[in-house]
Amino acid sequence: MQLAWQGTGVHEKGICTKTGKIIIEIDPKYFRPTEVDLLLGDPAKAKQKLGWEPKVTFEVLINMMVDADLQLAEREKRAHG
Repeated sequence: MQLAWQGTGVHEKGICTKTGKIIIEIDPKYFRPTEVDLLLGDPAKAKQKLGWEPKVTFEVLINMMVDADLQLAEREKRAHG
């Protein structure tokens, strides 16, 4: 799908170039709090001390997170008409 981006900041939208339909738009209700400036994780100690290895790759994790967000958005859409 080809998207054309219009607007900036919270008003930016991704529009399908074939249909002209808005595919992506920003909803500030999903913004995360900004009380933490930087979050970093390093699993090296868990790997070294515990022999821990992740069961899910980063790409799979991202897909899981996006799927969960899409399901939530669909439930909210149905709940609010």
